Amino acid sequence: MKRCLAVFLALALTAGVSACAGAQEISAESAEGANILIAYAPDANNIVNTAAELLAQTLGGDLLDIEAEQRGDFDPSAYEFVLLGFAAEGNVLPESVQAFLSAYDFGARTVYPFVSGANNEADAIFAAISQLQPGMLLGQSALLLAEDTSQEEIAGWAEGLGLSGNGFAPAEGAGNTVLTAVVTPQEQQVLYLWEEGNVPATTEYTVNNGNYFDDPDFRPYITSFPVPEGVEIKGAVLICPGGAFQFRSDQPEGVDVAEALSALGYQSFVVDYRLRPYTQQEGALDLARAVRFVRAHASEYGIDENDIAVMGFSAGGILSGEMLLNFDGQVLPTALDERYQPDALDEISADAAACGMIYSFYGRLSVGTTDVELLRSGALPPTFYCYGTRDPFYEQFLANADAAEDAGVAVERLQLDGMPHGFGAQGGWIPTYDEWLSAVFADN
Repeated sequence: MKRCLAVFLALALTAGVSACAGAQEISAESAEGANILIAYAPDANNIVNTAAELLAQTLGGDLLDIEAEQRGDFDPSAYEFVLLGFAAEGNVLPESVQAFLSAYDFGARTVYPFVSGANNEADAIFAAISQLQPGMLLGQSALLLAEDTSQEEIAGWAEGLGLSGNGFAPAEGAGNTVLTAVVTPQEQQVLYLWEEGNVPATTEYTVNNGNYFDDPDFRPYITSFPVPEGVEIKGAVLICPGGAFQFRSDQPEGVDVAEALSALGYQSFVVDYRLRPYTQQEGALDLARAVRFVRAHASEYGIDENDIAVMGFSAGGILSGEMLLNFDGQVLPTALDERYQPDALDEISADAAACGMIYSFYGRLSVGTTDVELLRSGALPPTFYCYGTRDPFYEQFLANADAAEDAGVAVERLQLDGMPHGFGAQGGWIPTYDEWLSAVFADN
C-alpha cells in the first residue's frame, strides 16, 4: 500500500554549506537532541555529508559516519530517532548502509532517510530499509536531495519532523493534574495524571544510569486534542504510543494519530505513560487513570460516558491490553501498591468500550498470548487489529486475534499487504478504524 509522505524535497545543495569535518563522538548524554542519531555514508559529491552536518547542527543530534573503521561505543538503544543518509541509484541501498542496518538491532526506532542520487522514490527507500530492519518505525517524511538544495530547505525539513520532544508539558502551579484541573474542552490541555507524591508504584527508581528514557522525576501525563469547532463529536479515544517500553514514539504514533482522529470527531488524548524501569502494570495504571479522567468529564467533552476507547501502537497496544485485562472497571491502584491513597477519581470506572491494537496484541513485549481462558476472563471489549504482512510479528497478530475470537471478543481485522511494522498514522487505516469505532459507539 502506498505511503502518504508529508515532504519530498528534490532540491539541491548550495555551495555555501561547508563540508563535513568528520563524525562526532557518539554519546547518549548530549544535552540537546540526545535521542537523535544522524548516521550517514559519505558520498563522493559531499551532498549527503554536508546535509548530515547541517541536520546535526539543526537538531543537536549525534553524527555517525557508518563507513568509519571505529564506531566507538555506538549503541542503537541510546536513540529514539535515526536520520539515515546515503547516496542511492534506483532505490538500491549502498552496501555500507546494508551492512550497517544488518549489524545492529534498531528495534522500534523511527527512521527518516535523507538520500541523494537519481531515480529514487521515498516509498521504495522506506521499503528497502524495512526489509533489513522490519521492526523499525517508518517516519512520515523522507528528504530526497539533488545538487543545489539550500541550507534553509534542509533545516526546514529537519525542524518540521518534530523530533525535539512533543512540545507538550503540564503547566507549573496549582490545577495542573487530572484531579484538580478545570477542564477546557475547546482548548488543548496537558495534565499530570497523579498528584505529586501519590503515584502508585512498586518500582523504586531514584537514579538514571543512562539506560532509561525518563529521569526519576518524570510524572506521567495526558495531552488533549479537541475536536475542531463545527465537527460533530462522536466519542473519545485515548492513544498510547509505542516504543518497546523504552521510549514513547509520541509524534508518529501519538500526535499525528490524535490530530487525525480529532478531525474526524473524536476527543483525542495522548497518554505519556511510565516506561522502564517501571513495569507494564505500572504503566497500565497510568492509562486507567486517564480513562477515569475522561469519563469523569464526559459531559464537558460532549460525549456519552460509555463512548470511550483505548488504542495503542506496538508496546502501547500491549499496555492497553494490560489495563483492560487487569486494571479496568473499579480495580483500584492499591491492587498493585497498597501505599497509594485513593482519591475521588478512583471511584470512576476505567472501562473502555473498544480497543485498537495497531501492530500490537494482548500479551507482553514481543509475545502475544494465545491463552483463550485468560482473554475470556478479561471480558474484553470489541477489538480492532491492524497489521502489515511484512511485520515480524505478523503471525503473532493472527494467533492473538484468533484466540481473542475464541474467547468471545468481537474482533475486527485490517491487514495491510506489504506493510512493515511502525507505520503510525500512515497506511490508510484510519478511515476503516473510524467506521468501525463509530459502529461500536452506536451500539453502546
